Amino acid sequence: MPFVLGVNERRTVVPNPDARRFATLIEPHLDALFRAAYRLARNRADAEDLVQETCARAYERIGEPREPQLVKPWLLRVMHNLFIDGVRRARIVPTSSGNDEEPASSAAYQSPEESLSAAQREEQFHRAWLKLDPHHRALLALQAEGYSVKEISEITGVEGEALNARLYRARRNFARHLAGESEAAPCIRMKVAK
Repeated sequence: MPFVLGVNERRTVVPNPDARRFATLIEPHLDALFRAAYRLARNRADAEDLVQETCARAYERIGEPREPQLVKPWLLRVMHNLFIDGVRRARIVPTSSGNDEEPASSAAYQSPEESLSAAQREEQFHRAWLKLDPHHRALLALQAEGYSVKEISEITGVEGEALNARLYRARRNFARHLAGESEAAPCIRMKVAK
């Protein structure tokens, strides 16, 4: 085994120079990778598996990103492609309600009615999210993480107006699923970083 690099633990065993270089390149981006994976997979176990697959695939192609600032978009692109491939093969199937081991919210300070309403909204959100096409889910997850349209383009390989159209359709479809409709629903506005 050439290296050990965990999402939760920050220990690295690096017996060769390539593994050492890889650990140096990837370690600063593990948290962002996990957040993006969690938004895609919607549960911790699948997200950890996706990060591990991403790291393994990236290790095989360690020489691809030539500049340090390109490492993170490159890793996210690898993850995006693995997620889409996994969905196509039905290997990555979300198995939880999406809130396992998530930090506690302000629900502890809400009345029972407010807590129930918040839980219902969260469940409705989760169901709508899972109904989305995996490509749309990936785009919205990247946008929710704060990536600009340019960065999303670099990660997904979709450019210009095609990306803007896909983002629009993704938001529109999510709004439809959220509203519980199959036809017209108001579009959800998301602040887009340029």
